[in-house]
Amino acid sequence: LTIVCELKSSIDKAGMYVFGRKAEFYAKNQNRVVDRKIVISPMVDERAIPVAKSLGIETYSYADMVVS
Repeated sequence: LTIVCELKSSIDKAGMYVFGRKAEFYAKNQNRVVDRKIVISPMVDERAIPVAKSLGIETYSYADMVVS
């Protein structure tokens, strides 16, 4: 099981694309399959939510909300 997670104070649409590319880079560079991509941020721009869904990124407002 491989989880890629980013913790940010806020994230916008461009930031979500950047995180998606970081996760792809990690998977390719380490020859691993990324099972979960998670962004934890109390302020997620509403335009970033559809981007997250299209990239398969889970978004959470608080770390306590992440479910295993």
